[in-house]
Parts: sequence; C-alpha cells; structure tokens
Amino acid sequence: MNKCYLKQMLTYFSKVYHLGEKIKGLKDGRLNPQIETSTISFIVLLTFICRLKSFNRLEHWLKKRRFKNLFPKKTRLPHIDAVRRSLSSFDINGLNILHDHIISTIFKNKVFRNGTIDGIKVAAIDGVEIFESTKKRCEKCLTRVDKQGITHYFHRAVVCATVGSDPHIVLGYEMLEPKKDLSNKDEGEITGGKRLIRKLYKKFHHFADVIVADALYCKASWIMEVLAIGMDAVIRVKDERLHIVKDALGLFQRREADKQWIVREGNTKKIIVSAWDDDGFEMRGMDIKVRFIRFLENIQEGDKKELKEVWIVTTNKNICVETLWKIIHKRWDIENNVFHQLKTECHFDHCYLHSPRGVEAIVGFMMIAFNLTQLYFFRNIRGFRGKRHLQINIIEDLKDEMLIIMNWINPIFNTT
Repeated sequence: MNKCYLKQMLTYFSKVYHLGEKIKGLKDGRLNPQIETSTISFIVLLTFICRLKSFNRLEHWLKKRRFKNLFPKKTRLPHIDAVRRSLSSFDINGLNILHDHIISTIFKNKVFRNGTIDGIKVAAIDGVEIFESTKKRCEKCLTRVDKQGITHYFHRAVVCATVGSDPHIVLGYEMLEPKKDLSNKDEGEITGGKRLIRKLYKKFHHFADVIVADALYCKASWIMEVLAIGMDAVIRVKDERLHIVKDALGLFQRREADKQWIVREGNTKKIIVSAWDDDGFEMRGMDIKVRFIRFLENIQEGDKKELKEVWIVTTNKNICVETLWKIIHKRWDIENNVFHQLKTECHFDHCYLHSPRGVEAIVGFMMIAFNLTQLYFFRNIRGFRGKRHLQINIIEDLKDEMLIIMNWINPIFNTT
C-alpha cells in the first residue's frame, strides 16, 4: 500500500473540520453509560465511511476489534447492542449541529467560490425514499397501499445538494412526517422542501444562487418560497395542460429559435441545441411574470439520431440559455452523484435500525459521512477526478489500513 489514506483522511477531518472536538460534544439518552458516546459516534461514522452494508458486518468488525488501533489505549469499545441503544436514543440536535458546522466550514473556506455551473452556485432539491418494508414499522413511518391491498411502510426525506462541479455536498435534509390526527395524508415533498430551504437560509443565508427542481415543484407556492429567500428557481415543466405551456408553445411555433449551439460529448456524440426564450409569461397564483424556455435537442451519435424536448420555467431574467440548459441537465447530479451513490455504494436504502430516533440518527451520520468523504476525495487528494481514481478503491485501502496501522495517535482523540 503506497498511500496511508486513513491517516491522511482523519488528519484532514481533524485539522479542517475539528471533527474530534465536535464528536466529543455528541450525546445520547443512555443512563450511566459504560461506553462513551464519542466512541460509539466515531465507530458509526467510520462504519458509513467504510460503507459497511449492515450492522451484522459492524458486529463482526467489533468482535474482531478492527477499530482497536484507532482509539487511545484502554478505551472500552462497544458491542453492537450498545451501538443500537445509543442510536435509538441519540441527541439528533447535536448531530444536526455537527452537520451544520461542516457546511458552515465549507462556506467559510469558499469551496464554491467559483460557483458550481458557469460561476453560479446551484443547488438541487429532490425527495428520496430511504427504505421500505411490509413488516417493520415505527410511529414515524409513512405508508402506502399497493394494488393487492398490502400496506408498505417507509421513510422518506427531502434533500438539498449542490450540483454541477465536484464535490457534491448535501447541504441539508428534512425527514417527511407521517399523517397527523386530523389528516389522512402523509406530509408531501413540497411541504418538506419549503421547510428545508427556510431552515437552510436561516442557518447559512445565501446558500445558493439558483435552486433547481423537477416538475413536481412547478407550482406558484414553491416559486414564491424560493423568491422569498432571495434566490432564483429553475424548474422542469412537463404538464402540457398548464396554461403557461400552451401560451409559450403557441408563441414559439410562430418563430424560429432564438439561439442554437452545438454540445460535443466524447468523440462521437454531438447535440445540436435550439432554444426559444421569452420572459413575459404569467403563472397562476403569482403576481410576477416568469421566463419560459423551450429546448429542442437533436442528438447525433454515430448513425443514431434522436430528438428530445425540454421545457423549463425560471424566475431569473439574466442567465443565458446555454447555462440554463446546463443547469436543468445537471439537476440529475442529485440522482446520479448523491442518491445513486448513497444507495448503491453506501447502502442508504438498507434498514440498519428501525426506531423513530434511530432512523433519523442513521440518516444524519450517513449524510455527514458522505459529505466528509466527498470533501476528502476532491479537496484533499490532489487531482482526484483528473487521475480517475475510483472511490471504492480508496475505501478498500482504508479498510486494509485499519488492520496494519500501529503506534499512531489518532488526531480525532488526541487531547494533548
């Protein structure tokens, strides 16, 4: 092994994000615990950094004392039952403070000083289902009934993450609430999304220039919420029945495209993009006029040809259409670079622990682990993307290094 990634990573987390100091402040609801909450917190965080697929694997690691050399001598390590008890009574507020500290440090260090897309800081918002079961349930579970009449229990969150350039960072998340006493519906994604961006604005102020979202968010109430925090909305439009769509397409049919350009992807793929643009459209429920853009994409790859049409609504009157085209396509980064990686590599859709507090603690630790690893890969390893390093390979090296590391003082627990 040529590189001591584990030492480098933990030193980076300690030096830049003061992870050790913050972990020591985490608490849970256990009475007179024999195992420190900071010890369990570090183990859980490292579990998700190393992408262990279940607590069964973590139990095996604990029995084999895989974490022993990362703690000061005579530190008492937990059994898996202690980990479960701790997470089931974890102080979620303290975990949120740790997450917010990392995000505040990112902004303080000007990680996005050059924006994420053409100098503009863009964040995407979307909902993600964490896991579902027809048997396991808790009081915080959302529900749905399938065609066979079987009730499915699941948890869902709304996530806001940066899109465009590396690193992709989860700025915040909001768990959706189940139906209340007087309601027959679980909380909707847009309701959770509004609550999330209000919280993000209160904590970090101007956390983005543009918030991009899919067609679900094409509603006046959402657009007004984004404008209220001083940001612009870019939203995909799909519903042909909307008056704004009928008005815009009727107008655009009578004229040539306002702009056309060529995008080349790789050696063989070429996209000819035509754009129709107008900013004088009314939208029901809004006093201001919005901008509607129709993109027509002529995709050519070898002998294959394909036409695609994309419509967007935006409150911004100044961003050029080329950048807006990038923004609506980069919206998929939240699916491809955040949700896909969380689910396929980090096992986000696995039920590690099912209790109201435990689920939220797991989500919190996993989001923190995801952000920290992305920051390590793209901010601390020189030329990570350019050298085409694979994240999974570095994670495997981290695991191997845990077995051979000796006589090293972990800066996370270095109190001198």
